[in-house]
Amino acid sequence: MTSNISKKQHPSYLMQKQAGLAINAASQVKLIFLSILRMTTPLTFGVELEFVAASTNVNNNDPHPSHPGRIHFSQEQRRLIPDSEQRARIHEAVYIALRAAGLPMKLVPNFDYKTWFVTDDLTVYPPHKNAPCDNPVYRWHSAEVISPALYFCPESLTQIRVACATITTQFRVAATRTTGLHVHVGDGGKGFSAGTLRNLIALLWGFEPQLQTLHPSHRRTETWCMPLRVDTNYAWAHPTWTIRTFLDDLFSPEFGTVKALLRQFDVCAGDRCAVEFSNLEDPMVTVKQTIEFRAHPGTLDGDEVVMWVKTVVGLVQWAQDADSSQLKSLMAYAEAGNDEFGVTNLLEMLGFPEQAEFYKNKLHPLGVGREDGEREYEIQDLARPRADVLEAFGIGRDGVATRENWKENLIFDPDL
Repeated sequence: MTSNISKKQHPSYLMQKQAGLAINAASQVKLIFLSILRMTTPLTFGVELEFVAASTNVNNNDPHPSHPGRIHFSQEQRRLIPDSEQRARIHEAVYIALRAAGLPMKLVPNFDYKTWFVTDDLTVYPPHKNAPCDNPVYRWHSAEVISPALYFCPESLTQIRVACATITTQFRVAATRTTGLHVHVGDGGKGFSAGTLRNLIALLWGFEPQLQTLHPSHRRTETWCMPLRVDTNYAWAHPTWTIRTFLDDLFSPEFGTVKALLRQFDVCAGDRCAVEFSNLEDPMVTVKQTIEFRAHPGTLDGDEVVMWVKTVVGLVQWAQDADSSQLKSLMAYAEAGNDEFGVTNLLEMLGFPEQAEFYKNKLHPLGVGREDGEREYEIQDLARPRADVLEAFGIGRDGVATRENWKENLIFDPDL
């Protein structure tokens, strides 16, 4: 296969000893300059929070009386969906709580991504019977809270913190093994160029083993978040690939369009890949021209959600800004296969010291046995209430916001 990166160029990016720092001082200056230019039009993102919420009959004893979250839902429902009346009541209660906290809400989702909304996810199941969060008196109900398409900035991230804190403080919820945290990253309604996608795919493929250590082992085999190296069309068609041959293919004319890249790196046998590019292929969907990151396990910890958003937005922004010399230098570490080059090294090299510090004591080993996976399944507890976060944003014990916390211009509107 013909490559537009010549054979003579290989040593400059495939020899680790010549790579030095993947991002040197000059490159750092360039990245900062490009970031300043983009400040007027930041990337956009959205999150999908999957969880289960507990309820019980009013005549039952409360198995967790010290938890502030409610478990009785008796008020009249105002909508007909979903089918389960009790689940509908819980969804409406979550909607009311988030609206009271000051978040822009819509009662019935129409998927225009201009507000937060509550919906259902039938792929989410109750906790394991041995999990600390479970109790025979609880009845569990699946739910999903979806954010609007937000511009990436500190103020938008505070909406994530408030949403998570509201849910975990006002309800009994758990992020079970069947839940995931999905983050969509876009550039408004513009989509991404083939050059950005090539850089990002090179980064994600080359360092997939390192990035996998950020998540527990069961997220590497779920049909809804399969690894790129395992279940993409390219992986199935090239079972004997190496980093060298992969880069030759990726930067060849055959892979030179967005359409070609989406075809090659679409899921093959499973349902979804850990990183999904398929939303970029739909010309009818303006607001969701996004790259979806699906590998993270479900969580309602606002700190974890925000850090993952910062991480994946950072990866996409790096792919947009990086020039060929930066990419070549970085890929030298993938080619070398150095076991000591872990994900924290990668994050630091990409210029993400905050993420490297956050994750350094939270890493998961590769190749964990099934018994450990089952143990993961059985230790799930109720999500921790965060009244302190709500208080910091002027949200009282009654869950009602006492001040305006956000501007309307945080939300991307494709109609403007």
